[in-house]
Amino acid sequence: MGRFPWTEYLIFEVLFVIFFYPTRRRAYRVAIIIPMIYLVAQLYLTQEVTDLVSLQYAAAFTAVGHFTFITYVLLAESSFPDNWRRVRDEVHVKADADKLPSNFPLAKKLWWMVDISWSMRMIGWVQEPRNGIPPRPPPSRRTFLLKTFLKLIMNAVIADITAAMLDHLLHYPIDNPPTYLAAVPPSRRLPHVLVWCMVERATMSSAHNLIALVCVGLGRSSPTLWPDIWGSWGDAYTVRRLWGYVC
Repeated sequence: MGRFPWTEYLIFEVLFVIFFYPTRRRAYRVAIIIPMIYLVAQLYLTQEVTDLVSLQYAAAFTAVGHFTFITYVLLAESSFPDNWRRVRDEVHVKADADKLPSNFPLAKKLWWMVDISWSMRMIGWVQEPRNGIPPRPPPSRRTFLLKTFLKLIMNAVIADITAAMLDHLLHYPIDNPPTYLAAVPPSRRLPHVLVWCMVERATMSSAHNLIALVCVGLGRSSPTLWPDIWGSWGDAYTVRRLWGYVC
């Protein structure tokens, strides 16, 4: 039993952000991706740690998600970074070299870099998936803040209640927790999985609501850039809409 590799994980997160610095030099991205791969290998080779299993799961899940997004950005569209554009950058003509991301001023490049690294849904970008995002919130800042605050309270309450239900449905014994779930009868195992999904959904929504309140409240973002993470269950009438729009 040892410590959780927080230092390695934080360095990995920093490298993930600066990987998207808008430069056309491929050697730059190669120089960043090599230590990222090394750090992830260190994370996966770390012996069992004393921290919660959920922290280890979250770190591994995040690392895989980051590499998937990097692959998508580099392979799904050509000519990175100049082919990736925010709508507000007003880059409409490729021949206008001054408006290309690789030729932005330094401060604008840094904001662009942070924006794309944490915009996996590409909201507000030219590449935004138009049919896979929930409806836009109203442009009124006051209305948005009020509704988002109410959603935050509701999601926090749901997360707290469902987390208590989760503990009630499944109690891990101290002697052998990894094998306990397999011994639970299906009548308790299925509700456990469903409640766990509700916990994750409410927790992620709460975090999204809180960040949206801060960004929009400080005037750094427009309310239209903060649609909900999840779509309405009433729209889950096909498998494609369930996984591509609702979930």
